[in-house]
Amino acid sequence: MDLDDPRTFTLFLEIYGTLPRAGPGSTPDTLRALSLVPGLDPRMVLDAGCGPGAQTLVLAEALPNADILALDVTPQMASEATRRLTAAGHGNRVVARLGDMLEPGVSPASLDLIWCEGAIYFAGIETALSTWRPLLSPNGVVAFTEPIWTHPSPPDELVAWWREEYAAITDENGVQAKIAASGFETVGFFPLPASSWWDEYYGPMELRIEEFRLGHPGDPLAAEIAGEASKEIDFFRCFSDFYTYGFFVTRPVGDG
Repeated sequence: MDLDDPRTFTLFLEIYGTLPRAGPGSTPDTLRALSLVPGLDPRMVLDAGCGPGAQTLVLAEALPNADILALDVTPQMASEATRRLTAAGHGNRVVARLGDMLEPGVSPASLDLIWCEGAIYFAGIETALSTWRPLLSPNGVVAFTEPIWTHPSPPDELVAWWREEYAAITDENGVQAKIAASGFETVGFFPLPASSWWDEYYGPMELRIEEFRLGHPGDPLAAEIAGEASKEIDFFRCFSDFYTYGFFVTRPVGDG
């Protein structure tokens, strides 16, 4: 599936673009990760790759003294995040806009917290952490989620599928090694439970796929996109004991 093709991407967004979340996660997950941030009192926060803004809303409620900038490179996602934040009445303190999470346009040493749920793999952990480090204030923290293996011997079928989807997937130790290679240390970690995949992501996606198929009868490209989305869900249904997302709370070594 070529997401660089405009029609393919448009159809893709009909399924993925306005789900409650752009990936696995939940309000309890976001709050749990926040509780692991040392000395939590951030005043400047970047939500990098914010998607439709589900976790942005949680951050805004949990951090009433923080100014939050939420960025996403997909116009539909940034617009949906803006709509949700406006409806919640957070005003100018929380802003969502179109932008590159690696080029947020903020001053060096200005960010107390960089948050990245389900998006750091687009850049790669080492690239993202190295790029963000100069933007962190003293004691600044980066929190992110990343796909991880949770079993040492996943089935060959699953490995082959992940190799196509995200060849860099590794286990918790492998992610920790990338964090260390970037000059960071992990101050908190936990794996996401299966409910974090189903409740606000795959459950709503299954309903969206049904609507999508009804709306595009006889369209081979739409059928391909719907089939890939269903396959993703089926793999997790069959193999959820072997992988999940891990939530990592990190900071530069020697800081804090």
